[in-house]
Amino acid sequence: MPQQTTAAKTFPDETEARWRATRRGRLGWYGYDWANSVFTTSVTSIFFGPYITDVSENAADADGYLHPLGIPVLAGSFYPYVSALSVLLQVFVLPVAAALTERHDKGRLLAVFAVFGACAASGMYAIGDTDYALGGLLYLAANMALGASVMVANTYLPVLASPERQDRMSTEGSAAGFLSSGVVLLVALVLYANHEALGVAESHAIRLILLITGLWWLLFGIVSVWLLRGYGSPPAAAAGPTRGGVYRAVLTTVRHLWTLPGAGWFLVAFLLYNNGMQAVTSLVGTFAVQEIGIAQGDLVVAVLAVQFVAFAGALVAGRLAERHSGRTVLLGFVLVWILTVIVGALIPAGAFGAFFGLCVGAGFVVGGTYALSRSVFLKLVPQDRAAEYFGVFETVNRCLAFIGTAVFGFALQGTGSYRVAWLSLLAFFVAGAVTLALGARTGGADAARRKESTHG
Repeated sequence: MPQQTTAAKTFPDETEARWRATRRGRLGWYGYDWANSVFTTSVTSIFFGPYITDVSENAADADGYLHPLGIPVLAGSFYPYVSALSVLLQVFVLPVAAALTERHDKGRLLAVFAVFGACAASGMYAIGDTDYALGGLLYLAANMALGASVMVANTYLPVLASPERQDRMSTEGSAAGFLSSGVVLLVALVLYANHEALGVAESHAIRLILLITGLWWLLFGIVSVWLLRGYGSPPAAAAGPTRGGVYRAVLTTVRHLWTLPGAGWFLVAFLLYNNGMQAVTSLVGTFAVQEIGIAQGDLVVAVLAVQFVAFAGALVAGRLAERHSGRTVLLGFVLVWILTVIVGALIPAGAFGAFFGLCVGAGFVVGGTYALSRSVFLKLVPQDRAAEYFGVFETVNRCLAFIGTAVFGFALQGTGSYRVAWLSLLAFFVAGAVTLALGARTGGADAARRKESTHG
């Protein structure tokens, strides 16, 4: 009994000591979420799509077609194709980034990807009235650099926090990203709404917003890398080229996942509920406008509110995960997503108050769902091979998240009903919740720790 008491006291002391010792590094890590999250919200989700579509239509021929590389493309389809291509190309980029992280200083890699992506985003200011090709190339560059930089940043998590603190650190990083997105989006909306009073054309106002977003990413990205200095040294054992090449190493890592039952089950669960979440967050605006009849201005207000609610929700998720397990809290969040889809399908036409309440509820869990998924997955794999496994995790997150939106589209085309299409997303959350619960019974965490203790 005395020995057990001593061990119980020593372990929290070590955890707290490490937490205090890595404070500067954690601030840098939070700072990178603060830096890059604005691109996804202001550029990808709101302003770039409509803008590049207008540019494409200006450049189209009399039949409404563009001809990039001699390929006829309907002007309205240019941005969806570019967006899909940016997702596809990350299948090739993320494994390379993971391999480089194993062999080079993380800070240098993060700086390269962050500066490259931020400069591409800032360069969008130069997109002229018919420069659709320039806009497409800059978006591809920025989005791929974003994915690679986030993958590199994630590998700092096991370096900066012990397993007992990883849920908290992960959710605090996401909270910083949502708060930053809310601040920049508020500035962007003020600029956009008052562009006439400022004597600025609408297209120029959007280009200014794209420039502000890129400069924000650049400035705070550099500060983050500076704060993270000293924490990104590669493992001493990482020397020489990867045997069999980068992509063969990825396939080896995927096969190895199935020797870690908990990690394999969890990744399948994440694939399912993440597709549902990505579809809800990307299509809720279309659903609101087309089916419920929410005005565009009211929709923007709801999106802005979600950013600040998600900030609070992420912080709460971290605290709950410390009291309970991260997986338990995550399962609860997936159940809230199920309720969100059901309630959303029942909102009557024109009911902005009900829609706003739905957004607040979803915003409370969206901040913690990805963050807890990231930290829970980390606990299920060998800590000394985190980069390899995070490469697979981010590939699932960024490259396989099209399934939910595709199912929504098929359901809409087949039934002609947005409500039926919206309800089709329920299957992803239900299947994800069931898989998450079943995976908890595999003892995967213990298996991962045994692998870690015997690795290399």
